[in-house]
Amino acid sequence: MIKMVITDIDGTLVEDGSKTLPAELVDTIVKLLDGGIRFVAASGRSQISTERLFEPVRERIYYATCNGTLMGSYRKPLFAEGLDRKLLEEILADVRTVKDTVPFLTGAGVMYADSDEEEVIRWLREGYQEDITRVADMGAMPDEFVKLSVYDKKHRSGETFRSFCEKWKGVVSLSTAGAMWLDIYKLGVNKGTATRWYQNYFGVTPEETLALGDQQNDVEMLRAAYHSYAVGNAISEAKQAARYVADTCENGGAFQVLGSLLEEK
Repeated sequence: MIKMVITDIDGTLVEDGSKTLPAELVDTIVKLLDGGIRFVAASGRSQISTERLFEPVRERIYYATCNGTLMGSYRKPLFAEGLDRKLLEEILADVRTVKDTVPFLTGAGVMYADSDEEEVIRWLREGYQEDITRVADMGAMPDEFVKLSVYDKKHRSGETFRSFCEKWKGVVSLSTAGAMWLDIYKLGVNKGTATRWYQNYFGVTPEETLALGDQQNDVEMLRAAYHSYAVGNAISEAKQAARYVADTCENGGAFQVLGSLLEEK
């Protein structure tokens, strides 16, 4: 019996950059919650962006945002994994040398940018509904940061960051999120550790967990759940990590899987 659902958002549950959830998806989530199933939104998005997307049910669900570095419910942080400050400064200086990229720093309640790339910043604000604070030097801000995100203007993240990832592999966690992003966070922390954290928090087993994902940053999460689904548009690595492959995000694959849980009740 499924007692917890943990799902990626962009490219899995909804189209990348969606501002709202379809009404029928909200209805399904409500029915799952009413049926006693815990629902965890696991995303590379910030907490603020995720809460805004799930506005109709935001006070009833749980979050594993910034790729599993922040856990909590609406306005109630439960656990956070921050990056070492000195290490972050070194990595930020190095990533600034990668051409045609735009870095962003995210903390528990803030996202900073010190770039003049107005188009990218506007896209994040309007599409992902991110609250972005512009500063002269985000690395000088005193906040604790859980994630460094780097946008690739060429939309070839795997190629653009290949040598960078080789250099920092084993020092921090690195994962691409689609063709546009590289996410950098504390070593050993990912959506998989977040899944196991919630399993322990709720007293739920892997056999009672259902996970949905599509990208590299979903692989550990898929492996942490017995009932794991990669959507049809997922990368091969995610499909290999999952037990099942659903229909594509565009065709509502994740929605179909969630709906099947209601049919079992």
